[in-house]
Amino acid sequence: MKFKTILTLSLIFSQIILFGQNLKIEPYEFVSKAKDTVQAELGTFKVMEDRTSNSQDSVQLSFIRFKSTNPNPGKPIVYLSGGPGGSGTETAKGGRFELFMKLREVSDVIAFDQRGTGLSDRLPNCPYTAEFNLEKPTDKAEYVQKTTENISRCLEFWEQESVNLKAYNTTESAKDIDELRKILNTDKISIWAISYGSHLAFEYIRLFEDKIDKMVLASLEGSDETIKLPKNTENFLFQIADLAKDNFGAEKKYPELKEKIVEVHERLKRKPVTSSYNNRRGGRDTVGISNFELQSAIATFYLKNPSDSKKLPKLYEEMHNGDFSAIAPDVMVMKRYIFNGVSPMSFAMDMQSGISEERKKQIDVQINQSILGSSINFLLYEWMINLDFPQLPNEFRELKSNKVNALLLSGSLDGRTYLNSGIELAKKFENGSHVILENAGHDLYMKSPLIGDMVLDFLKGKEINIDKIVLVPTIFE
Repeated sequence: MKFKTILTLSLIFSQIILFGQNLKIEPYEFVSKAKDTVQAELGTFKVMEDRTSNSQDSVQLSFIRFKSTNPNPGKPIVYLSGGPGGSGTETAKGGRFELFMKLREVSDVIAFDQRGTGLSDRLPNCPYTAEFNLEKPTDKAEYVQKTTENISRCLEFWEQESVNLKAYNTTESAKDIDELRKILNTDKISIWAISYGSHLAFEYIRLFEDKIDKMVLASLEGSDETIKLPKNTENFLFQIADLAKDNFGAEKKYPELKEKIVEVHERLKRKPVTSSYNNRRGGRDTVGISNFELQSAIATFYLKNPSDSKKLPKLYEEMHNGDFSAIAPDVMVMKRYIFNGVSPMSFAMDMQSGISEERKKQIDVQINQSILGSSINFLLYEWMINLDFPQLPNEFRELKSNKVNALLLSGSLDGRTYLNSGIELAKKFENGSHVILENAGHDLYMKSPLIGDMVLDFLKGKEINIDKIVLVPTIFE
């Protein structure tokens, strides 16, 4: 009996060593895409891959730590990238590099690579792809059939490669964040996130609310908002049409854009088209365009930010006049590259975040009544229906009220995570400040120095007394 107790304690101790005290830190010269150089630290540690099983398989996670310039730093700030599939360390190299550096005035800033991303352990890509006839307009049913069949082949491949996709879900990722907190030897962390990063942050709140110092969340994706409502996408497109009528006072105006948008889609329902365009090699390509393919191209390339949606009025006017050459290259990209495969991490994360029965009923009603259908969701909704893939339990999708000290940011022209959803989510934060950024889109952090200053002030503990910042509008082409 004594031997058995000693053996049990030994096993427990070995797991602590493996999964709790294995932090490795080394100097790291961090170079941004603009060639800015800063001395930082590269950290790696291991966690259990699947905490719900008896498996002892581990996954290595990585982060870059930018040390604070404050002699008395506060709680570490952990950045969570969007996606799912975005890399925190790669994000830090881009346009937000300046803000990463600025926040060092408060504390250490951690660019964290979630499991399956960036410098953390990655999953093998599936070697199979779905193929589509490029010159033939292809309807939605064919895309659903071929992509579903291809994913089934990929699932078999990943199983043969002993890839545990079930371990790649938002709950496990939230627990990874708390393991990061522990190895950083801090009782609390602050979280800075955007888009899917906010979705992950909501799960961290559900599981570890008492471990949070402060939160800054932008472009909010709620716990039950992996699948977006088709009517919200339609309303956003028509919001663009309304703004284009006057075009912020510019000379070029689009007084009948909404009617033209509706007519373009109705025509394609009745009669799909083919269109030729000049490719980058100096030749000509021809692509078939169905209504579903147009919906998908618009949702993928033209709704995220005002820099994208500024092209929509001119694009729809040209299509209304029978010219589809401007949208044709985007449809070709959809057919050749975007619809033909899936990323294992992103696929598993989204599929397991799932959808509640109540939201599913809303989608079922709206999907064929909305101008862009469910194309903002790619084909995730259809895969959830057609594939036997696990979902996290219902309580995961039920965001309850909390007392987190939070700054929440929403762009009025965000065509991915909509303002009306952000307003509802903000009501769950009893100690939250929700600031609407008028004329900002999805990628909003660096759209004005005022935003970075506000984030910095909040993390310094200053009270935020504004509920709106008005940015300069983007004129439609």
